[in-house]
Amino acid sequence: MLEERPLTYDHRAIERTWQRRWEDDGIYRADDADPRPKYYVLEMLPYPSGDLHVGHAKNYTLGDAVARLMRMRGHNVVHPMGWDAFGLPAENAAIQRGIDPDSWTRSNIDNMRRQIKLMGTGYDWTREFATCDPAYYKWNQWFFLRMFEGGLAYKRETPVNWCPNDQTVLANEQVHDGRCWRCNHLVERRNLSQWNFKITDYADRLLAGIDRLSGWPERIKTMQRNWIGRSEGVTFAFDIDGVDAQIAVFTTRVDTVFGVTFLAIAPEHPIVAQILAALPAGRERVEAFAASLVSKSELERTQLMEKSGVPTGAYAVNPLSGERVPIWVTNYVLAEYGTGAVMGVPAHDERDFDFAQKHGIPIAQVIARPDGTPQAPLDEAFVDDGVLIASGDFSGMRSADARS
Repeated sequence: MLEERPLTYDHRAIERTWQRRWEDDGIYRADDADPRPKYYVLEMLPYPSGDLHVGHAKNYTLGDAVARLMRMRGHNVVHPMGWDAFGLPAENAAIQRGIDPDSWTRSNIDNMRRQIKLMGTGYDWTREFATCDPAYYKWNQWFFLRMFEGGLAYKRETPVNWCPNDQTVLANEQVHDGRCWRCNHLVERRNLSQWNFKITDYADRLLAGIDRLSGWPERIKTMQRNWIGRSEGVTFAFDIDGVDAQIAVFTTRVDTVFGVTFLAIAPEHPIVAQILAALPAGRERVEAFAASLVSKSELERTQLMEKSGVPTGAYAVNPLSGERVPIWVTNYVLAEYGTGAVMGVPAHDERDFDFAQKHGIPIAQVIARPDGTPQAPLDEAFVDDGVLIASGDFSGMRSADARS
């Protein structure tokens, strides 16, 4: 006769028995002196919010599967776990609960460590750390000081996404439909003094690194190139008629400078206050327009919203042609990108063309086709290189030569 077996499977008892044995035997500890080839697996460190959710389970079982596969292939695998445990969210949560931030964070770590172990994951817990440990963040400080001493860290006032409820700055990716991803409160754009890093000094090296990546989707590589945002061009300034100030712009197409028919500036640009102080007639419309953008994210302003703006009532003077052109405050120019102002050349830029048509701004063609014939009728922007026309002493030159 078959031996009678229990009809229930006590998974808790069986799993904890084996997990205890794995931990006692140290089967997931990586020995630095192990002669086998080394392999390193690290998933994104969890924020110790209190409890795991299904996203954690997905992330850490994927990493665990890779680590186990490489162990079976004969590698000495380092698979550590840590905690992304610093920041204002921990402080705000502690304030709401009336407890010390460190106590709240440490208790969450204890609970989430317990839950991760219940999943049966193979981490080397002897290498555990939290970013709020002084032994960890002293190296953040060390790196920062080296960058500061090397002139790579500097402070300036820049526009940020600000959640008034959480009292914290948010990345663009943390703003969903104009609201904070964590508390759903309306987000504001506000100027704050921020530390910045001169990543532009490394643009060429970063781009070269992207080109060497193999196996990455091209769309991801394109996103990285766009984030680095390396451009070759010219920075120069327009005087403001009636205001003792200038507006600097950067352009990759200085060969189109004689075609400038307006300047577009960000509502947060400090020059706006100077213009309105000198020419207050446009104050009401400019301030109302700026207020309408306070809760809009960078993504909304640059990609999702229709391009719009209002005239400030001030005029800029083209440094080469001497022509006066109107200065507009627009939603698609951001103060933190470039100089916070762009020269509008509707005839030779698609975005400027659409904006000029919508607002009745003149369109002046200054680049003809390579054979010297202007595009007629000009029903869309001509954005290619060609031959300069109506460009003073530069007329007749090819675009590349004129830029040089």
